[in-house]
Amino acid sequence: MRGSLLIPLLAACTFEVADEPALAQVEQHAGSVCADGPTTFGIDVSRYQGAIDWQQIANADVKFAYIQISRSLTDIDARFDYNWKRAKEVGILRGAYQRFQPDQDVIGQANLFLQKLGPFQAGDLPPLLDVEDDGGLSPTAIAQKVRQWIDHVEPKVGVKPIIYTGFYFWRDKVGSADFSEYPLWIANYSATCPLVPDKWTRWAFHQYSSTAVLPGITANTVDVNKFNGTLAELKALGTPPVCGDGTCNGTETVDSCPVECTPCQLIAGANGAAADHIVDDSSACFRGGGDPQFIRTETAGHGSSLKWTHATNLATPSNYGLWNLHFAEAGRYRVEAFTPAPFNDSRQAVYQVTHGDATTDAQVDQSAIDGWNLVGEFDFVAGGAGQRVRLDDNTGEPNEADVQLVFDALRFTKLDGPDPDPDPDPSPGGGCDTGAGAGSWLLALAVVVLSLASRRRRHGW
Repeated sequence: MRGSLLIPLLAACTFEVADEPALAQVEQHAGSVCADGPTTFGIDVSRYQGAIDWQQIANADVKFAYIQISRSLTDIDARFDYNWKRAKEVGILRGAYQRFQPDQDVIGQANLFLQKLGPFQAGDLPPLLDVEDDGGLSPTAIAQKVRQWIDHVEPKVGVKPIIYTGFYFWRDKVGSADFSEYPLWIANYSATCPLVPDKWTRWAFHQYSSTAVLPGITANTVDVNKFNGTLAELKALGTPPVCGDGTCNGTETVDSCPVECTPCQLIAGANGAAADHIVDDSSACFRGGGDPQFIRTETAGHGSSLKWTHATNLATPSNYGLWNLHFAEAGRYRVEAFTPAPFNDSRQAVYQVTHGDATTDAQVDQSAIDGWNLVGEFDFVAGGAGQRVRLDDNTGEPNEADVQLVFDALRFTKLDGPDPDPDPDPSPGGGCDTGAGAGSWLLALAVVVLSLASRRRRHGW
């Protein structure tokens, strides 16, 4: 029946993906992946489909529809509100998508999407990010921008967004960035078993034609799609996660659902190896934010890896380093930042330490120490609870001074218990020893001073 829906020419296309290989080529490609079993039929629409008769669409056995919100920060789909309302009224599962422009303000686009979507309603399908424009950016930059959008939208809606793309676009324009934890919507026309980009092993949705004709849509042709599963499985996609369902997704965290979610790294308490007290820039708990072209990576510093950027005197940060923290034990910890030369120019680095329910700003002169540099002492709670350290690039130091601001390892020493083992990677350039060795030296000095004072009293010195 669906074969009769196809017409030979492309009159319009909602997503406008570049042509994909013909069926014969696709079936021979090692990256082609077939459906797991039964599939569910749906469409995606925008203003290009004109005034849609949604009741006729429902009568045509369409089970779901994705509806465009916008194509950029300024190009908002004028038919979204009507389509969004009517699709639900006729009993079609609905979801919203945004055509992503990576060269535009990412958070601005995400907020536009969320504002038009309104509060996410259980039963609606997850948000869809349409990734098919490169904006002249590098693959690394595009991947960072996609991640930024997802990180902003996912906690607001409580379910994992879906990523839409084409095999060749993702391969050539985004590269091998790993987004496999997010469902894939793949555009591959005329293919029975579409090509799947690197990292993914299956697809959730397959857009197999952009030239379908359906009753109820007279202004243009329409994209048609298959969901990889039954209608019941499709409905489950729009259900906010419940701890105990076997997966860590949506807004679930290691604190809210420890049985399913594990921390990116656990900071040891009073005991544990030295490495368990250090969160490096190479850790999964670290993220560099902002425009990725301005964050440099060097084979230097702690663990032969660090990142740095230039400090600015702008009103708002352009780039930042963020260390997410998860503690095995609550308590008071000494926090130190590794600030290796020659990347430690900044004298006004402000580490924003979120500990428990408080956030404390600690200004650090990175240039003062080529090694472990004291940030301060803070009380942390067990677990994550949103605890983190953030370092922004807008330190107030002038742009033209080319001041380097370094993001490297952080070290946490529990103060209300025995110190951890000595750091196996001692600081080049040293700095002051703030561990147990310093306390022992001071104690020995005090004993000598008291001894001399006692001798002075006995001999009348």
